Amino acid sequence: MAGQRDIKSESTLAIPTISRNNDAVPLRATNMTTTSERPFAGRIGGNQCFTISDDSAESRKILEEQPDAAPLPSLRASIHLSGFLVCENWKMAVIEGLGACLLTFTLGAGSSALTSAKASEVAIGAYAALLNTLGLSLFVFAAGPASGGHLNPSITLATFFAGLSTLPRSVLYIAAQSTGAIVGAYWLRLGLGDAYFPMGVIPGCTVDPTLVSPGQLFALEYMFGLSLVFLAFGVGLDPRQGKVFGPSFSPILVGATLGLVTLAGAFVKPGYTGPSFNPARCLGLMVAKGNMQYHYVHWLGPIAATMMNGVFYHAAPPYIRGKPLREHGDDMIQRALP
Repeated sequence: MAGQRDIKSESTLAIPTISRNNDAVPLRATNMTTTSERPFAGRIGGNQCFTISDDSAESRKILEEQPDAAPLPSLRASIHLSGFLVCENWKMAVIEGLGACLLTFTLGAGSSALTSAKASEVAIGAYAALLNTLGLSLFVFAAGPASGGHLNPSITLATFFAGLSTLPRSVLYIAAQSTGAIVGAYWLRLGLGDAYFPMGVIPGCTVDPTLVSPGQLFALEYMFGLSLVFLAFGVGLDPRQGKVFGPSFSPILVGATLGLVTLAGAFVKPGYTGPSFNPARCLGLMVAKGNMQYHYVHWLGPIAATMMNGVFYHAAPPYIRGKPLREHGDDMIQRALP
């Protein structure tokens, strides 16, 4: 199927030996399994290791349907609307929606409990940072092979502006992430009832309008969002980091970036409950709570931040067109395809 490759692996199981002509002959059972791998330059935590790296006919066929299977596609290929007709993009968008639903429900449950917890502000902030670090890391590990593990419109927008994700994929992902977050938030409200953010405060989403103006909120969301995207790209999407820690450790570092920025923004200003980071999460939790105050800023901040990150990425890209920069394993050389 176009858009994915089949990787065959052979597993051998040793069975007790039998005697044949006085010689011990081991019995061996062999199973051939097929693993579906979807090349995607914007896979968070993958450091662009899971991309098309040759000029074979099969690779070019995949690139015709999914230009973001290789880094830095042409602008025309990146925005071409034919990607809406690619079944694989819709399948991966469904995974993103499911992941966003579960992420919103899980982390939302933890943050809802924090609003009524009897603990010091420092302890609450540390708990929130730890929850975000562990939660995001595990969800990226789980969703990364299937969809790229974005689970956040900020990450999807950042990969689009950096040329690592096509317009059709980005639109489908953001729509699915937003829908999934709303569903997850309503499930949480259904389960908690009156205990759903009982104080009316949603950490990272709501603010006190008497203490925080829309302009101040935008300034904070923009800078915290830019910091998060910059760090996520550095540890989870930079191909030069592939040999440093690779895709097995990158998702943990991506989660750690969220924990760091959560801790940094937890007590920055009275009336400010911390950075949003994920506008889909705030959309879901705020819709379920019935409070959409200043929510548009949760989108404007990340959009501006990801656009700026895209400018920096294209100004100093990790690739030189037409020249190999690194090897993937023993026989794969990553190239920036035109």
